[in-house]
Order: sequence, then structure tokens, then C-alpha cells
Amino acid sequence: MGNLKDVKKIIMGLLIICFFSFLSQNALGATTIGNTTFPADVGKTYTWKVTYPPEAKGAKFTLRIESIEKGVHYSMDALMVNCTIRIYYPMMGWMTVVDNELYMAANSSQNYLEFEEYLYPCIIPTPLNLNLVAEAMYAFNYSIVNNKIIENDFGDISEYTFNDNGFMTSFVSTYEGEMESKIVLDTGGDAAVTFGHFFLIFMVVSVIALIYLKKQKIK
Repeated sequence: MGNLKDVKKIIMGLLIICFFSFLSQNALGATTIGNTTFPADVGKTYTWKVTYPPEAKGAKFTLRIESIEKGVHYSMDALMVNCTIRIYYPMMGWMTVVDNELYMAANSSQNYLEFEEYLYPCIIPTPLNLNLVAEAMYAFNYSIVNNKIIENDFGDISEYTFNDNGFMTSFVSTYEGEMESKIVLDTGGDAAVTFGHFFLIFMVVSVIALIYLKKQKIK
């Protein structure tokens, strides 16, 4: 009987830990509004590096998520994401080009997406809606192929490729068939454990614990 009480204490302790972790995850920032989820974590920094042209070798830029909040953007309820963007050039070092400013506002259920301060659409809302992304970029003469936005501006072709998690994995620019530049995701880009996912984890642990305790009581 004593062992069962000890087990109950352990399970209750785990549930309490999960519950408060769930609350702290929510406190970091709302990552979902309607059916729109921003797939990155507050406080995380993601890196993209230049792989072409050769003379730009070593150049890269980072995007740090400063905040994710529900707010109003031009009278539209939206998920508001602030970021800091820094660029690194081997000969010049680091430069901050965006300092904790609004990166994007999104509400996919309202077909709404606006980019504010950004270099590339590095992280986009999920589930993916690349037509909405292309329109928010004011892309000219674009097409969607799988997870790629292809923009053809009179022979100047830009290709943005995304993974299912909403991260731009590569950007390739070509002109008249010749590559001009290529940027690839270097670090980060895996699916974040969002508020909704954490709630599911909490529920699964709770159900398993309750079933276990019920079985032990029957015995």
C-alpha cells in the first residue's frame, strides 16, 4: 500500500510539472490564433548562410524571435511577431539591421498576412499558404510548385523553398539561367513545441496517469 502511495505522489508531481510547464509555455507568447500558428519559439535564434557566390563565403544572417503576441494590425486581429535580424560579413563583422521590430502579422483564417521588417520570408505561418505568402511579398508573376514560390521578374528568377514546418530552407536567385546567389537554412528550422502541442502532451500524461491509478486501485 505504501508503494502505491509513493507512486501516486510521483505521478501527481509529474502532472504538476507538466501543468506549470504548460503555463510557462503559454506565458512565453501566444503562438496560435485561429488556424494560424507561428512555428518558432520566443528567444530562439535561427541562422541562414550564403553559399553562393564564392566571394560571399562566410556571410550569414540570424533572426531572433523576440515576442509572439495576439494583437490588432490595421484593424485585423492577428498574431504579431517581433524579431531582431543581424547580418555577418567576414570583413565587417556583425551588424544589427532590425532591432526588436515587427516582423509579421498574420491571421490565415482571415486570409491576412503582412510582412513589416524582413530580409526574406524566413519563417512563415503554418499550415502553409504559399499564395498568401507570395501576395504578402508583393511577388511579381509568381507560381507555386510543391513547397516553393517561384517569382519570375523579366528573367530575374527568385526561388523560395520552405519545409513543412514553415522555415525557408533555401533562397536561390538566377538571371537568364545563371545563379546569382544562394542562401540556405543553417541552424534551427525543426518544428517548435507550440502551446497546442504542449497541451496535448499534458493531456496524454494526465490520461495515462489516471488509467494507471485506476488499475492499481482495482487490484
